[in-house]
Amino acid sequence: MPFTRQRIPAPPPGRAGGAILTLGVGALCAAIGLFAPHAVAQTPGNTFEQTINDDLQAQAQEAISDGHRERALALLDELVQRDPRQAGALLDAAVLYCQLGERTQSLRTLARIEAQYEVPPAIGKLITYYKASTCASAGPRPQLTASVGAGVTSNANFGPSDPIVTFAPDAPLSSWSLAPESLPHSDQYIESAIQGELPIPAVPGLELIAGLSDRQYRSLHNFDQRAATVGVADRRSFPQGELYNQLTTNVLWLGTHIYQRDIGWHGGFWLPPAAWRPVLARGGVDLTVVDSAYPGNSLYDAMYFAVRAAFQAHVGERTSMQLFVGPAWDRPHGGRPGGTQRGYSAWLSLDYDMDRRGQLEAVLQQRTLNDATAYNPVFFGSLTQHQTVRSAALRYTYPLIRGWSLYAQVSAQRVSDSISLFAYTVYNGSLGLSWMY
Repeated sequence: MPFTRQRIPAPPPGRAGGAILTLGVGALCAAIGLFAPHAVAQTPGNTFEQTINDDLQAQAQEAISDGHRERALALLDELVQRDPRQAGALLDAAVLYCQLGERTQSLRTLARIEAQYEVPPAIGKLITYYKASTCASAGPRPQLTASVGAGVTSNANFGPSDPIVTFAPDAPLSSWSLAPESLPHSDQYIESAIQGELPIPAVPGLELIAGLSDRQYRSLHNFDQRAATVGVADRRSFPQGELYNQLTTNVLWLGTHIYQRDIGWHGGFWLPPAAWRPVLARGGVDLTVVDSAYPGNSLYDAMYFAVRAAFQAHVGERTSMQLFVGPAWDRPHGGRPGGTQRGYSAWLSLDYDMDRRGQLEAVLQQRTLNDATAYNPVFFGSLTQHQTVRSAALRYTYPLIRGWSLYAQVSAQRVSDSISLFAYTVYNGSLGLSWMY
């Protein structure tokens, strides 16, 4: 995944941001001769191409002056595609991406400039400034994402992989064969989701967040899933780094009943980014606290804690990654079998941007939690529960027009457990259509 998006005010007029807004870096570079042009023999064809390029540059500068940043960005993109040597246009585009809140794209473009050109000191300082910038949009801009798709799963009911449960030698039963309806059952489903972010103009960096998701199975309706999320997020930037906080409440329905309710806080602190060509990276710390309640069985109500080291990086122009790893605890509010759980969680994502050919995203996750005491001495003796959840997902998104995209996704999840009753495997695959505003 790309760097988390930043939303604090853009550079105020009168500083670097104001000058660039009215003139444009490309025009500024051309005026003071910072990017040396390539020597190209002039032929009638070259002269014609240069005329078109000059016209695109002029239109882009006019759009910047008029405040039409999206139009200016489209013109600059076209110019760079026609002639990749247009370093000034690349720098203009990087600044516009930043002013529009597209920090990931801005950083990728700046990295491209540094990799392909010998950057003069004056422009180097400007690049450093925008690398450290949080790239907030000039004004609050609501965002909305919606998707709908269809898919298939190998285990809609989370059935155990082993049909026979083996008990301790001195248990009342030596083993138990699970009923057929408890074993894994495949099914097809329709999925949909919508999520949005609404910035609060009066409080820069603060926004309301909400989301709804739904999965309807063709046959196993008792395992239909619906989830709702509402919360607030805040992001602050300081010379020493960036602070992020998010508070959410979530409700999960399984079939027609509420299965889980939780309130969670997620916080993080990021150090300023540093560059090691061709890598732009930053580190930090990530904290999570979630209080979960299960209306159907309050015995499993618990508080989950995780403290993780965090790392984000851009490698070259197209690849980005995130890594989170650290200890985790799950402490029950009551007498849950096994008592407090301790372990760790790890999360790794990789993104590869293929420009107009789409985007490829891969996510790997693992979480291990071990019980402090025996799970059930009567049936399992002194055996304590040791559970590891591993999951992998691969998603390809192909852009269409005006925010519309096609997506294809496959995922796998394997739960390993010292008690076979809780061990299962799930494979999913889906195709769909998404839209982003």
